[in-house]
This record gives sequence, C-alpha cells and structure tokens, in this order.
Amino acid sequence: MSVSRSTYRHRLQAEDVRKSRILITKEAWKLFPDPGAPVALRIGARRFEAEIRAERCTCVPPEHEHYHLVCPALKGQSGFKNGALVVIAKDSDGGYRFVEERG
Repeated sequence: MSVSRSTYRHRLQAEDVRKSRILITKEAWKLFPDPGAPVALRIGARRFEAEIRAERCTCVPPEHEHYHLVCPALKGQSGFKNGALVVIAKDSDGGYRFVEERG
C-alpha cells in the first residue's frame, strides 16, 4: 500500500473483491474526492461511474470510518482478484483509472 501525488497502490482483500470495491487507506484520502462524490473510473478504454463511500467501523477502537472506491464494473475485470496489487491513478482530466500492477 502506497500513495503518491497521483497514484494509489493497494493489495485487494477477498471481501473487497466480492463487494466490487477498493479500500482507500487514510493516507490516500487526499487523492480522492469526499465520500458521496461521483467518480469517473476508466478501466481499459471505457469509463464507468463509481463513487467514494464511507463506512462506519469498529475494527479497532474508537469507532471510525473506512473509505472505499465502489464500482460494480470492477467485478470480473482482469486483475481484480483477491491478493492482487492494483493501482488507481488520477488522470489530468480529474478522473481515475484502474490498473493491475504486475510483478
């Protein structure tokens, strides 16, 4: 898991794959819009509607929120599987793109 000014790398978990989402760690929140905001996500040459969602959590005290990039179009994409390292890159037009990180 790493974040730069324009990219976010994250290793997928089984639950996130099942729910067509990517966890956004707190360090990466500044790269994405606020929860509830629509996001244009490019996968290959196609653009899809996605959104940032905040979920309340008590995995460790105190109660807090986890942010996710949610996009039903991620399901079934090559590279969107448990344990895969993925990259979400911010494009110059303000949208984002999904890229599988290889090797």
